[in-house]
Amino acid sequence: MFFQADNLQSSAIRSLKLNPATNQALVEYVTSAKSFLYDNIDADAIVDFFFGEIESAGKFVNAYCKGNQYTVVG
Repeated sequence: MFFQADNLQSSAIRSLKLNPATNQALVEYVTSAKSFLYDNIDADAIVDFFFGEIESAGKFVNAYCKGNQYTVVG
């Protein structure tokens, strides 16, 4: 089950959904009509993001999503 990250104030990310059970992130960028499903996201980073330890969605995606295997959705 994906959880929508609320209060995104990012100029690069339109939508961020996280699934702590499968360590996945579904990211929709402002510059793309497609979403990217990233695998193998650090579980601790997902929890930290939801509890406000990581405030920037862009920094989260750059640090924990990019470089991981992904699938283009839509």
